[in-house]
Amino acid sequence: MTAVLEVLPVAVGLALAALPIVLIPLALATNRPPGVVRAFLAGWLVGVLGAGALVIALADVIVRPEEHPLWLSYVKLVLGIALLGLAVRKWLARAPAGEEPEPAKWMASVTTMNAGKAFRIALLLACVNPKNLLLVVSGATVIADATYQPLEQAVALLVFAVVGSIGVATPVVLPLVLGARAETVLATTNRWMTRYSSVIVAVVLLVLGVLLVLDGIRGL
Repeated sequence: MTAVLEVLPVAVGLALAALPIVLIPLALATNRPPGVVRAFLAGWLVGVLGAGALVIALADVIVRPEEHPLWLSYVKLVLGIALLGLAVRKWLARAPAGEEPEPAKWMASVTTMNAGKAFRIALLLACVNPKNLLLVVSGATVIADATYQPLEQAVALLVFAVVGSIGVATPVVLPLVLGARAETVLATTNRWMTRYSSVIVAVVLLVLGVLLVLDGIRGL
């Protein structure tokens, strides 16, 4: 239970930091068959769970249960500083006030994307994209530091993945809940997120970076 509570802020951070990525399943939900957007969600979950499980497994091999190694605090400190750097970079790259950000050129390929490609892209975005990978590694490190019990680690990782995937899952779940009305909601959400996602992500990364730095300092 402690591991779940400690990793929840990072999971919420992952969900918010993934807002730009949600533009992809939003576009898929309005342009492609339902199976394609479901494949994207599956790839994202596999990436988060796979990368998180690998980090936790490595930590369990290196660290003995009776120890609380100093290097884990240094890892948190480094991860926090990296997140702060990404926050600054994201803030500086945001569109000027009053100016509409230009959509990425590769977003045009979404209209022809099949399920296999959607799965692969989501998998890469979850466990290769530097920003998302940092957050997944941060969450897994928090879990590994909070408990050495495999079952507790598995539950905490699952909660982390589910909470961190709320945004990516919304385009899959919303049509099931709202039916035909979902298209209007998704289109409105798409426009809002295109305009403000960079600012939100920068703030989220800043807050999480500060929390990890403080947590790392406390453990030294």
